[in-house]
Amino acid sequence: MMHSIEAFGAVSGNENLNTKAIQAAIDALGGEGGRVTVPPGVWRTGTVRLRSGCELHLCRGAVLLGTNNPDDYPAECPVEKGVVRSRRAFDRRMVYACEAEDVSVTGAGVIDGAGGCGDHVFPRGSEGRPANIQFVACRRATVRDVSLHRAGSWMQQYLACEELFLHNLRVWNHGNKTNDGLDIDGCADVLVSDCDIDSHDDALVFKSTGPAACRNIAVNNCRLRSNCHGIKFGTESVGGFENIRVANCIVSASRVAAPMEGFAEGRPVITGCALECTDGGIMRGISLTGLTIERAFVPVFIKLGNRHDRRVDEDGFNGAGVLEDIRIDDIFLRSCGPFAASVTGYPGHPVRRVRISGLRAVHGGGVAAEAVLEEVPENSDAYPEINMFQKRDGKGTGKHLPAWGFYIRHAVDISLSEVDFRLRAPDARHPVVAEDAVGLMLRDVRMGDLRDMECVRCID
Repeated sequence: MMHSIEAFGAVSGNENLNTKAIQAAIDALGGEGGRVTVPPGVWRTGTVRLRSGCELHLCRGAVLLGTNNPDDYPAECPVEKGVVRSRRAFDRRMVYACEAEDVSVTGAGVIDGAGGCGDHVFPRGSEGRPANIQFVACRRATVRDVSLHRAGSWMQQYLACEELFLHNLRVWNHGNKTNDGLDIDGCADVLVSDCDIDSHDDALVFKSTGPAACRNIAVNNCRLRSNCHGIKFGTESVGGFENIRVANCIVSASRVAAPMEGFAEGRPVITGCALECTDGGIMRGISLTGLTIERAFVPVFIKLGNRHDRRVDEDGFNGAGVLEDIRIDDIFLRSCGPFAASVTGYPGHPVRRVRISGLRAVHGGGVAAEAVLEEVPENSDAYPEINMFQKRDGKGTGKHLPAWGFYIRHAVDISLSEVDFRLRAPDARHPVVAEDAVGLMLRDVRMGDLRDMECVRCID
């Protein structure tokens, strides 16, 4: 069965509101399912909800354009429905599916959130501003070939879904604040491929805000541009992350150059790959391979912490987290700032079995001896970020970790092999500093003019 939205009264043009007409076309499919076609033109709409078996197809030249009126996006929170337990389950969106099967959004058209109500709804946070796409507790869901522009918050959120396929998406998310490109939260059996994402906030994010883990996920051949993090696991980690592979991707700064002092070309990516398990849960079996990272402060940031501020604490989600069995191979970093890559746990809770090989980077360097931390604070309950160790009592000290290449603390069985770090400017710090690190192994590691164990300073 196939319907065009025009047959149900939709009228192209910026002044016409077509929410009811589009929803009527979707509902008319009934239980049989089928395709709803959006023809070329500009079709202004609020929230439309996909039913099981529905394909929303945007023809080339078609634009679904969001309104600037929050009343056009009725609030419906998945938490209140009992579908998921998540503080970050946004309650407004343009294209929505909940507890549906065999749903899809396809075609060469555009979904443009137009900034998502501007500052009419919750201007200080992302909650309350509509996403362009939100799928909740769906099974066999597909989004492919469409362009996604200017969401009110995160561009697309997939929450507690199974059998999810995302392919050839072109994402431009600079319409408002906290503009993530792609958020996969507590989903299983996911394939992401050939996407081009440019976002003001994080580009590709895996989250676990409820009891379901992100697991069995493959990401291939994506271009990820960001003013924040390129690839990020966390920060929320309640259900955990297992068996996830990201391969053959390019991470770089956004084409929208955010101003930053000392960087004439605009703000670099904060972190190429951030793995943050700070709210309980198990992070295990993560593989990152074949990445090129351009203009990032830090190539790799791995943190096991004890933050717990966003967790679901009822129903037994109160244990300490686990971070282990991480494999990172063949990463090329073109340039970065004075921050060291790091692998850190916290006292009594080490990161275990991390293998890093084939990492090549040119490091900014330039840190003087007086700008080095004499004692690195734990800050295990702090927000996980590359500058978290520079803070005391919540305030920045302006000082840096004692390593310019890798800082490793509270860790067991960490292996660095075929690592080549070079400095652009002289630096007073040691290439590698290890503290409370058991079973550290270095093979064919080169940092500046030093090799292997000459690179390492061990602190008892």
